[in-house]
Amino acid sequence: MNIEFRGVDVQITDAMKSFIEAKLRRFHRYLKEAGEDQVEVIVSISSVRSRHKGYAGNSQPTVYRVDMHMYLKNVPHGSIHAWEEDADVFTALDQVLDEIERQLIKLKQRRLERRRESAKIKEQLHTPETLPPEERERPLIVEEELALEKPMSVEDARFELEATGAFFIPFVDIETGYLRILYRKKGGNFGLINTGCKLI
Repeated sequence: MNIEFRGVDVQITDAMKSFIEAKLRRFHRYLKEAGEDQVEVIVSISSVRSRHKGYAGNSQPTVYRVDMHMYLKNVPHGSIHAWEEDADVFTALDQVLDEIERQLIKLKQRRLERRRESAKIKEQLHTPETLPPEERERPLIVEEELALEKPMSVEDARFELEATGAFFIPFVDIETGYLRILYRKKGGNFGLINTGCKLI
């Protein structure tokens, strides 16, 4: 982690630097994945006159403004900023570091959430669609009742086959009383099967 200190009308002491560095070390668990060598921190401390009058009289006391920028170079939207003002520089530093930690936690949660969503999408793309139970347990052969229209001629059966668009039609031949099956052939003509079963 690269830390840069900037003082504006303030002398940044070794005690301040040690305080900041010690606090930043506790962020190790949030920065490990981002790569600590890819993290840049800029700490700016300036002194400003308070907008409020002090207790002692009319003079406006000096307050310290602490700005902290943290850049996670290899993390999308990995720029974090916090600032605080206080009459005590260490209080302001502590509050800024707490806010930086809170933002780091939110950033990590957002990254984890995006990762989970991405994994879910990948899983949906690679998982074959599961069939409903009734289709999964569908038997290979399904027994059905043979519905026969009233007896008809071969010519009537052909008209019926063409009208319905079916591939075959079983019918009782009106002339012979036998069960016959008329079906379409690939060449565009029709085939006629004599079953040998007499029904009437």
